[in-house]
Amino acid sequence: MTTETDTEVRLTSYEDCRDGYRHQGFRQALYDDGVVLMSDVIVNLHGDAHRARRRLENRLFRRDVFLRWERELVPAAILDALSSSLAEGRADLVPLARRAMMTIAAAIAGVDRPEGTDEEFDDLYGVMTRLSRASTVVHATGDKEAIKADGLAALAHFERRFFAPSVARRRDLLARHGSGLLEICPDVLATLLVNQERLELGPETVLREVAYFPWVGSHSTSNALAHTMAHTLSWLEDHPGDRHRLESDPEVVQRFSHEALRLHPPSPVALRRALTDVTLGSGREVPAGAHVVIDVVAANRDPSIFGPSADAFDPWRPLPEGVNLWGLAFGTGFHSCLGQELAGGVASSPGDPASEVLRGSIATMASILLRHGARLDPADPPTLDHQTVRKHFGRFPVLLG
Repeated sequence: MTTETDTEVRLTSYEDCRDGYRHQGFRQALYDDGVVLMSDVIVNLHGDAHRARRRLENRLFRRDVFLRWERELVPAAILDALSSSLAEGRADLVPLARRAMMTIAAAIAGVDRPEGTDEEFDDLYGVMTRLSRASTVVHATGDKEAIKADGLAALAHFERRFFAPSVARRRDLLARHGSGLLEICPDVLATLLVNQERLELGPETVLREVAYFPWVGSHSTSNALAHTMAHTLSWLEDHPGDRHRLESDPEVVQRFSHEALRLHPPSPVALRRALTDVTLGSGREVPAGAHVVIDVVAANRDPSIFGPSADAFDPWRPLPEGVNLWGLAFGTGFHSCLGQELAGGVASSPGDPASEVLRGSIATMASILLRHGARLDPADPPTLDHQTVRKHFGRFPVLLG
């Protein structure tokens, strides 16, 4: 086994960061500080174990499934979260988007909410906020040991109130229907239970895996929506004539969301450990055991790829062939984001059938907000979340109507 060292290697160019994501000689290290909550979770696996888990869960994360969710679940969730705000003529986009995406992400994970009450939802929302902070404690400010302890307490509460009843219901269905369970409950928990013995998954692993999806799906997407709206609404202040186009053309909103993702990737850095000596395509050498920082923000603003205005928001910028509009915001290679197409959609080409075009939940929610007149509140500007070094909004007030 390679001995870890204190050597830090920071990759900043687009080419080096892309190769760093793809190289099998690097293992995931972003969650090392929060490993008590992330041990054996899919994003933390490497090699054969990761391939087996990803192959299994990819059966859920298919484009046809994403299309159905985008047409049905996402609009219903955001409109439900928005309903009370429309009457008031204002909303805070941060909790609004998190509530909408929590509904979707919990369903994908297999977390049941049998009571269906606001109190039950608020409890789940609070638990996931605590798990998110503890799992990404490497980027947190404050007492990190206290944050991790709180995360473990949140996980124990999640297990009692949400996980155990969800498992019990699926085990009962599994006993009666066998693998037909996956037709009744097409979610992560059911998939893991059906394959638990074959993959030798312990109950704690299943717990941590199911707990991971709601917070990562809701928090990263809601942050991306806030950045998309920040840039879009600022753009409209300078280009008011573009409002009708943005309200009526989802493809334009998708381009805006992709450019916002490029500038503000869900995680500003990816962390890896070098399992062996590695030489990247550029010739950059990384010694075995090194702590590797993949600087996604720097890579996504590399002027050799994104041009001299790489730091500016420009949804119409030309890009080299093979470079995504969102850069490396979703990672790339074997650890690319499982929910990438659900969140960001797929860049379409002229002639693609409208019924098969996937715009992504970020653009879908942004389009709905724009059609409801969302605009910045000059008396109450957005503010950042100072509990993390990530650039996340703590509040994002908008006027509606």
